[in-house]
Amino acid sequence: MSATVLTGATVVDGTGAPARPADITVAEGRIVAIDAPGAADAAVGERLDGLVLTPGFVDLHAHSDLTRFAYPTGDTRVLQGITTEVVGNCGLSPAPTSGDGFRDAIATIDVVPDVPITWESAAEYLDALEGIEAAWNVAPLLGHGSVRRRVMGDAPGAATAAERTAMSRVVSDALDAGYWGLSYGLMYAPGEMSDADELRALAATVAEHDALLGVHMRAYDGDGLVDAVDDMLRLAADSRVRLQISHLRSIIDPDGSALDGALARIRASVSDVAADAYPYLAGHTTLLQLLPPALRARGTAEILAEVRRAPDALAEQLRRTVQFPPDAVTIVRAGEGAAPELGRTLAQLQADDPDGRDWARIVVDVIDRHDAAVDAILVGTRPADAARVLAEPYVSVASDGVALALDHTINLPHPRSIGTFPHAMRDLLDAGLPLEQTVHKMTGQPANRLGLTSRGRIRVGAPADLVALDPSTVGDRADYTRPLVAPTGIERVWVAGHCVAADGHVTGRLPGVLLRRTR
Repeated sequence: MSATVLTGATVVDGTGAPARPADITVAEGRIVAIDAPGAADAAVGERLDGLVLTPGFVDLHAHSDLTRFAYPTGDTRVLQGITTEVVGNCGLSPAPTSGDGFRDAIATIDVVPDVPITWESAAEYLDALEGIEAAWNVAPLLGHGSVRRRVMGDAPGAATAAERTAMSRVVSDALDAGYWGLSYGLMYAPGEMSDADELRALAATVAEHDALLGVHMRAYDGDGLVDAVDDMLRLAADSRVRLQISHLRSIIDPDGSALDGALARIRASVSDVAADAYPYLAGHTTLLQLLPPALRARGTAEILAEVRRAPDALAEQLRRTVQFPPDAVTIVRAGEGAAPELGRTLAQLQADDPDGRDWARIVVDVIDRHDAAVDAILVGTRPADAARVLAEPYVSVASDGVALALDHTINLPHPRSIGTFPHAMRDLLDAGLPLEQTVHKMTGQPANRLGLTSRGRIRVGAPADLVALDPSTVGDRADYTRPLVAPTGIERVWVAGHCVAADGHVTGRLPGVLLRRTR
């Protein structure tokens, strides 16, 4: 058995235990020994002098469900040290499919339209994932919105008892097939049409399987955040489900009081609840999120019909209800290629508009012109609030990002896709959190939350998913205008003992696997 010894590094094992110098021996893709410095013996050695060796980062919240097929080297994943990511979040998964209009329903994650959807059922999607080679590991959740559309189509309103039973059956079958849980997207159609009975029924199904329920809540703004958290905590208490609040943050919360209330409620809860977060002040979502919820919930076809029927009335409604200032909203996707709106704020578009349109009418017209395929970056979080969410002990670092190649040009992605973990590490270390705890929030803690025992820690017998980094230089270099720049300080990344990234470049090796959950 040929072996490689990684020598000279300080090992931070992902459990929160104190850092220590050690030599790590890797053979056949696994860690086979952890020895005192100089005690290991192998034909091949790799020196990591002055670096810290950690487990590969585990990203609990990502949206690479389809981009994994287009970009198997996963540049934006492995260059920041992510070796395992969880997809199927925010109620959006590419399975089960549901006929005409399905790709419109999952447009937020359908970043590369050339990727063919060759499956129908949730189990067939897992088989498709298993059939491709990729650089990093993937663990899928099932999206509630896709399940609801499979059972109910685009029908509005609450599900009947029979429809709830049918949805529960789809969820149960998917969990048996190897999904790690279910996700809700309660600000996205069709998930936002669900009532409490439907959400409780499906949460109970997830709880029966001891799987994870990830939730994009109904609101994150100052007016709705506390109520949204209360709703989810009631759901967790009623169903006894393991609840994961997705990308916890507050937006349009001028004094942080809404976040104060939300954090206090989570800390006081006796349910099994945790959260994840990214360190950025802006989110990335469809521009349709600016529309009134009642219209948004009717689906893309009806949104476009309304946009074309009464554009002036809809623009006036936006002026009354949208809380983001025009300079806080940047168009980052408009159709399937270059567009004059790309990379520009609503304020810039308004200032340069030859027809004198204001930002609200521009929003309506952009949605019309690009058939609702428009994404935006929206800045709305205070720096202090982003920092205190990330510091909460039950909060794991997660990117809400996408696997892309560095030459991706279809849209302007959020820098979180490539920079979340280095950015968060820099912020947490600079704020005084010990390195061991910082690493734990990126490795062992999210792995434990998912129920993934094979990753997230350096121990004998574990797959050799590892990151060699320099804590003194680690940081994010991407920004909203240059979102695909590799971070600093992430020196080498291994998946199953194969080096997939080194010195800011991917190696082209594809050792990643689909991780199926077993009970």
